[in-house]
Parts: sequence; structure tokens; C-alpha cells
Amino acid sequence: ARGLRDADWLPGAGKSDPYCVCEIAGKPKEAKIQTKVINNNLNPVWEHQAEVPAFKQGDTLVFKVYDKDPIKSDSLGELHLDSAQFYPQGFE
Repeated sequence: ARGLRDADWLPGAGKSDPYCVCEIAGKPKEAKIQTKVINNNLNPVWEHQAEVPAFKQGDTLVFKVYDKDPIKSDSLGELHLDSAQFYPQGFE
């Protein structure tokens, strides 16, 4: 992700502490993968590798980026990626 908004806007709070959740559209309970939190970073690079259980050709992956906070995580953005954009050839 690049150019995330700073959801930790209070003075002295630092920058957003982003993490990403990946799930299959329409099947959020069947497959959910989460990255680690990267503290104080508006341009995180997770380099996270995982297999999405229950994924099938034709599915759409949903990537949701959040700012980790002690009480409630704030949404920073969302991306929908149709399988035709990466399956079976993959992507980098």
C-alpha cells in the first residue's frame, strides 16, 4: 500500500499502524488471512505469502487495510481483485 491516510491524527500519536485482511468476496467466513501490523507507516510493504483456503477460479479477493488501534481499528481502504486479473498466471 502507498500513501495511506494518517488515522492517528492526535498530536504525538504517530502515524497509522496498518495491517491488511484478505478474504473471498461472498465467503468471508470460509477464508480470512491477516498480515502483521506495521507500526507508524503510511507506505507499508508486508511481503506476506499465504494460500487462501476455499479459493476457486472466478472468485474475487477482497483486500481491506486497517489502522490498528487499541479500541477499534479504522478502515484505510479496500480493493477488489477479480481472479481473471491474476489466475492462473499469478502476479507480483
